[in-house]
Amino acid sequence: MKRLFPLFCMVALLLTACNEKLAEANYDVIPAPKEVMLGEDDAFVLTPNVTVYYEAGNTDLQRNAEFLSSYVKDLLGFSLQVQEQNQDVDNGIVLSTSPDAFDETEAYQIDITNRQIVVLGSDAAGVFYGIQTLRKSLPIGETGKVALPCVTIKDYPRFHYRGMHLDPSRHFFTLDSVKQYVDMMAMHNMNRFHFHITDDQGWRVEIKKYPELCEVGAFRDNTVIGHNSNLYDTIRHGGFYTQDELRDLVQYAADRYITIIPEIDLPGHMQAALATYPDLGCTGGPYKVWNRWGVSDDVLCPGNEDAMVFLEDVLNEVMDIFPSDIIHMGGDECPKVRWKDCPKCQAKIKELGIKADERFTAEDYLQSYVMDRMEKVIEARGRRVIGWDEILEGKVADNAIVMSWRGIEGGIEAAQKGHDVIMVPTSYLYFDYYQSEDIANEPLGIGGYVPVERVYSFNPVPEELNAEEQQHIIGVQANIWTEYIATFNHVMYMALPRAAALAEVQWCNQEQRNYDAFLNRMNHMAQLYDLYHYNYAKHIFHPELLLDTIAPTLATHKPITLRQDPPSEQYAAQGASTLNNGILGKGAYNSDRWLGFRGYPIDAVIDLENATEISHVNFNANVNKGSWIYNPKSATVMVSDDGENFRNVAHDEYPISTWEDKDGIFHYSLDFDPVSARYVEVVIESFDLPADHEAYGEPAWLFVDEIEVK
Repeated sequence: MKRLFPLFCMVALLLTACNEKLAEANYDVIPAPKEVMLGEDDAFVLTPNVTVYYEAGNTDLQRNAEFLSSYVKDLLGFSLQVQEQNQDVDNGIVLSTSPDAFDETEAYQIDITNRQIVVLGSDAAGVFYGIQTLRKSLPIGETGKVALPCVTIKDYPRFHYRGMHLDPSRHFFTLDSVKQYVDMMAMHNMNRFHFHITDDQGWRVEIKKYPELCEVGAFRDNTVIGHNSNLYDTIRHGGFYTQDELRDLVQYAADRYITIIPEIDLPGHMQAALATYPDLGCTGGPYKVWNRWGVSDDVLCPGNEDAMVFLEDVLNEVMDIFPSDIIHMGGDECPKVRWKDCPKCQAKIKELGIKADERFTAEDYLQSYVMDRMEKVIEARGRRVIGWDEILEGKVADNAIVMSWRGIEGGIEAAQKGHDVIMVPTSYLYFDYYQSEDIANEPLGIGGYVPVERVYSFNPVPEELNAEEQQHIIGVQANIWTEYIATFNHVMYMALPRAAALAEVQWCNQEQRNYDAFLNRMNHMAQLYDLYHYNYAKHIFHPELLLDTIAPTLATHKPITLRQDPPSEQYAAQGASTLNNGILGKGAYNSDRWLGFRGYPIDAVIDLENATEISHVNFNANVNKGSWIYNPKSATVMVSDDGENFRNVAHDEYPISTWEDKDGIFHYSLDFDPVSARYVEVVIESFDLPADHEAYGEPAWLFVDEIEVK
């Protein structure tokens, strides 16, 4: 970012104010503009007498002018007059467009002199983003006069798809709450709202041809408590949006230059529809609107022509409501177990001549048939299909956009095949993950750990792609799934301030971004959150030491090996050294403080380097039963003088956790008579999942952190 700060600009400002101390605007905003050049003239003084002018007859700019006036009212307590421009302007703010003046869409330039402020955009959207920059530069709570130093600001976005996602299917949110979400997006210069409005746990959109979808499919009788325990509440939950309400929402968003992209997730995640119309499934039911989280095996039946017509009808009504040029049809997490046993599905496979190959099953290609058929419905209406990266598993339409969520690999593959890509990897951009490792003091999350700094560090354009392929990375989005987010207050907490970090990833060039500078700019952004009563996480404003270290024990930082299998590649952290690096595990099991094992024991050998007297071994385990993570079954301590011949000195066995037991982090200690040894072997066994678990008989996960030897 270019910045020029002449000393005499400040002197001139003081002279202009006639020794009156004025509150001053600050152009260190989020997202940071690409170029900010302070000038040498006197500042422009914003007072209640200033008028906002817009191009005559331009209703978009008139609305933008009214937004600016309302923002000033919010921030400074007074409104600005708004009127058409029909003469030269003095002491005013001028909004205008000039497409020929810019190489980019959504671009803007702000020129501030002591006489006027000019916001020039490549289009009305560009003017709107220039207004957002002005809005975020103003002080908060000042009344009377505010000085805006003379400046030229030039700016445009890096990506033209800048998205946020919200899932009202798992937990329903009112239309007013969703509008507040749209307002929050506008503040962060975002322009695509991915609205996930159907799923197993609730159908949220009125379909006039199928009215029972909202009478039955929009409500569930109860909901599982926590992370898929076997405990349920007794609260009927649900709701839906009428088509008129959704059209109102579409216009509300469009006024703020945000396009709503609806998602009808198909052919999986359809249990709410099956509960309404059981004949559309492979088994005929009975089904219920699902009261659990996860992935249901019950999906639509591709061999049933009525099911395909149902999808076509739904998509057509959805496209009647949402004018978006992109329609999301999901395609993720669709189990094929019912299809394998379904006579109708197998008959359809035979009819279509589908064959398995070395990469995909016949059932995978059957899903491709569904996706291809629905894509034709969407394209017939002049729209374009977008789907999750599972749509690459089989035959994918040439024009389909791929949303890469299971990492960046799907996005790389898609771009190399010529598909446009939206990057939404879980490890950086899933805002239902915790943003602090201290989850005991956090609102409930699905798991994982995505702090603000990690969001900010994401580069959406993989280096593995060549220059031509990189052009297919057209956008970035963060997702908020709401299995564990039951209130809109909680939604805001999970979104903010991570949305601010995302805004800079979406808007700013890679070389422009600087995390320390971002943190400084966040102080004013937090004041804006407070002004609008947005709930937000405050971890970055209290940068106390995050790591919990322990007093070194005899094992800390000593050589350590795993005698049997290594941890799961997905949960390997820093490898064996994670178990004795002196840092206690806390928070989410899938942070880098825990090692995860499944189907085999943890067998760690620590070399104390010298014969040492010991009598205690301690370790912690992280339990999250709904995620298949249970407490240890047993622990054994053995010692050796030569590293080859070990003798047993301690063994404990533990009862398996029940659903009534809390999840969390639990401490285990094995005490024994003092013994002298150089090598200590700790073997920790795991359970199989119990009979009351949905995956009975499968190996449970075991997550362990620091092994202490005393």
